[in-house]
Amino acid sequence: MFTLREILTRSTEYLKKNGIEGARLDGELLVAHVLGLSRLKLYLQLERPLEETELAAARRLLWQRAKKRLPVAYLLGKKEFYGLDFFVDESVLIPRPETELLVERVLEFAPGAQTALEVGVGSGAIAVSLAKALPKLQVWATDLSEQALAVAQKNCLLHQVTGQVHLYKGSLGAPLEELAGSFEVVVSNPPYIPKGELAALAPELKCEPQLALDGGADGLAVIRPLVRQAFSFLSPGGLLALEIGSGQGQAVTGIAQEAGFADSQCQSDYAGLERLFFAWRPGK
Repeated sequence: MFTLREILTRSTEYLKKNGIEGARLDGELLVAHVLGLSRLKLYLQLERPLEETELAAARRLLWQRAKKRLPVAYLLGKKEFYGLDFFVDESVLIPRPETELLVERVLEFAPGAQTALEVGVGSGAIAVSLAKALPKLQVWATDLSEQALAVAQKNCLLHQVTGQVHLYKGSLGAPLEELAGSFEVVVSNPPYIPKGELAALAPELKCEPQLALDGGADGLAVIRPLVRQAFSFLSPGGLLALEIGSGQGQAVTGIAQEAGFADSQCQSDYAGLERLFFAWRPGK
C-alpha cells in the first residue's frame, strides 16, 4: 500500500517523464482532488496510506493528463478566475490570468456601468466576475454554442447572478439588435489565433473548443464584425474592451477607427505581450 508521500513523488516523476510542465503542481492538484483535500492538507497527511479505489482514481486522472494531455482544469471540472471558482468542461475555454486583466480594466474604465454586453460568453467568467463586482450592472451575453451557454448558466447559478446576467444564443450581437445604442460596455475575448497557427498549439490548447480559438486567416475574422457591431451597440462615451492576439494592436486600432471609434489604446499582459484593446465611442 502506497503512502500519500510516495504517490506524490511517483506522480511527479510520471508527469515529468511524459513532458508535462509543472508536473509537481499538476500531480498535487489531481491527487488532492481524488482525496477531497486542499493542497495544504496533503502535506499534513503525507504518511496516510491510500486505498485501492483512491489509487485507481488518481492513476486514471494522471494518465489522462499525461497521455491525453487534458488540461488539469477539465480533469478537475473547475478553474479559479478573479477570486471565484468556475465550472468548466471541454465546451468552453479555460479562463486565464490574462483575461482577469480585461475584467480589471473594465472595472477601472467603467466603474459605474449599469449595462454591458459580452460577446462570446463561454464559461461566463467575465460576465459573472463583472456582475459580482458591480451589483447594479446588468449584463447581456451571447454565444454560438448551446453547450457553452449551459456552462455559463451553471456558473451564474453558482454565483447567484442570474438576475444580472442574461444569456442568449446567437452570433456576436445578433440576438440583441433591438438594444443597439444602449450599452455602456461591450466586452469580449473573441477568437484571435490565425488558422495557420492552430496546428502548432500546445496539445492542451488543442483540447479546448476550436470555435473559440480560430480567428480565421489573419486572426481578425471575428474581430472585424465584432468591432463594427460594438460601435452600434454602445451608447455615446461607451467602452469597447477586447482581448487580442500579440501583434494585432495596430490592425485592431485601424478597424476601430474605420468603425467610428476615435480614442483607443492597447495594453500588455503579464508577459509584456500586447493583449488588451480598448476604444471609446465618441460622445458625452
